[in-house]
Amino acid sequence: MKLILFLGAGVSVPSGLPTAADLMDKIMHGAYHQESSHIYAPGSNTDPALRATDLTPRIRKLLKVIMAHDLRDIGRVGYHRVGDGFKSSGAIYRGKTTYEDVFFLCQQVSLWNIGLSDNSLTTPFMEAIERKARHCLVGRTIKGRMWDLAMLGSQACDLIETVIADMLRGRYLTGLDLLLELATTPQIEQLNIVTLNHDTLVEQFLSVHGVEFVNGFGPPDGDVRWSDDKVFDVTKTRVQLLKLHGSVDWYRFSGSPKTAILLGNNPYTARDGTGKPLTPIFGRPSFLSGINKVTSYQRGIYADVHFRFHQLLRTSDQIVMSGYGWGDTAINFQLDKWLEECERNRIILLYKMPEKLADRSLILESCWDSYVKSGQLACINEYFQNVSLRELQVVLEASVPKT
Repeated sequence: MKLILFLGAGVSVPSGLPTAADLMDKIMHGAYHQESSHIYAPGSNTDPALRATDLTPRIRKLLKVIMAHDLRDIGRVGYHRVGDGFKSSGAIYRGKTTYEDVFFLCQQVSLWNIGLSDNSLTTPFMEAIERKARHCLVGRTIKGRMWDLAMLGSQACDLIETVIADMLRGRYLTGLDLLLELATTPQIEQLNIVTLNHDTLVEQFLSVHGVEFVNGFGPPDGDVRWSDDKVFDVTKTRVQLLKLHGSVDWYRFSGSPKTAILLGNNPYTARDGTGKPLTPIFGRPSFLSGINKVTSYQRGIYADVHFRFHQLLRTSDQIVMSGYGWGDTAINFQLDKWLEECERNRIILLYKMPEKLADRSLILESCWDSYVKSGQLACINEYFQNVSLRELQVVLEASVPKT
């Protein structure tokens, strides 16, 4: 049996990694300061001169305005007639504003200022935020304040990604025992782990337990391992790992088109196998943030990883899924297409209350009843850490009823 194990952030919670709410709180209130342009670091700024120019306080004031604007907008969309008036349904498939939402809006603000905005709604949004955020903007004219807003939006993206990377560098503690059973049982000839998580808990867990896996990177070259898609074809292991949204240990270095896994902790001291210093391009790891990730799915290493994911979908008929909240529309379309293509294709959801996932996705809600009835959606009402291999095998070995 070839199996796809599709994991989301929920499987990292037992190890103490932060939730989306925890990350937002850290972004807004954690001890961080600006070290230099576009570079942020944990802790307070001890230099009085640098503290005076630190953009972090202004960024957080702006983020507060953007969050309030977004939250108000969520409750205003979807007007319909009620008697002589109108009522708003609100944004049906959205909850509270998350760091992903805020990052996306700040990214649009940043792109607007360099002429790369391709959405005519961005300018009205900028104008609305400029009016609401004048207390934290610098500039005597509206053009000056709009420029300052765009600059802060760009810096806000850097701060958000820095905090996310720092918060997701946790160590594995518990919750992945089923993964080891799946990786070692002889009944599964190939285990393909597909994860949207930026953390490295899966890699840590597999390495500690001596499980070999291929992840699209070559052998060590000094302090790094360079991306090499060909290893999927030439390295024969029964476990593969695809990280569709990147990782907190992926970095880009000047002079190379390839992404690298950093084997140490400091990208600024990294050297290749010849001892040559490597210069990080951003100083932050390479992962995808915001709700518009799909625009990067065909760029660089992400194009290779998503190509491999497409290949897996063509050759697999069973997906075990846990921890994924069905919030990535592009991924959801792929899963829906995969289910439609063949009646034998099936997703097994490991979730305490799986029917609630349909509340988060138009695609899942629209097909939930039909796929459950046909057997293409099967559910185990437990989280990943509480499911045994024996319990899962009962569902895996059950065939999809013929229609």
